[in-house]
Amino acid sequence: MEKKMTNRQIAALETKKKIIESARKIISEKGFENVSVDEIMADAGLGKGTFYTHFSKKEDIIQELNKTDFYRLAEIVNEMTDKDVLYKLEYYCTEFMKSIERSGVEICRQWIRNNLTGAPMCEESDDSVSKYQYDVTAMRSVLNAAIEQGQLVTDTPIDELALFVNSQLYGLMTAWCMSQESVIGSREIKKY
Repeated sequence: MEKKMTNRQIAALETKKKIIESARKIISEKGFENVSVDEIMADAGLGKGTFYTHFSKKEDIIQELNKTDFYRLAEIVNEMTDKDVLYKLEYYCTEFMKSIERSGVEICRQWIRNNLTGAPMCEESDDSVSKYQYDVTAMRSVLNAAIEQGQLVTDTPIDELALFVNSQLYGLMTAWCMSQESVIGSREIKKY
């Protein structure tokens, strides 16, 4: 049974969303390093103290954006029981890159930095995995579902294939960031 949220919880959730959207907008315009908590909160029309009710530091915004943009992608793909594995992989990779593109190059650069330092994707999680670890696990689930549905042979090297697909996606992300957005990955997915 789903627990009903109180008006206070709903208001707190709306405030957090407002902070996240202001952060997304400002970081996309100016870059993560060039944005202060004060600027985010001014854009959101909220006091600085409210930021610290929801986040302990500015970097937490990037973790929150990870969750909003990628959290359910593998689950959505695994719900596509009527589609073949090639369609699912293309969909996953295209939507992954579209999420990157929608977020903007500055947020993508910070995601890459967080991955290089091993920052957790979600601190509330017991296992605190990095975004990259999360993505590899998500891809494994897509490939394992394909085995269960008889679309891949049982001895498919899942770990190696998940690593390969994610390496390609992260390579496209990195190239996109280094090329000032001239390499747009979602349009290129069908080629792979």
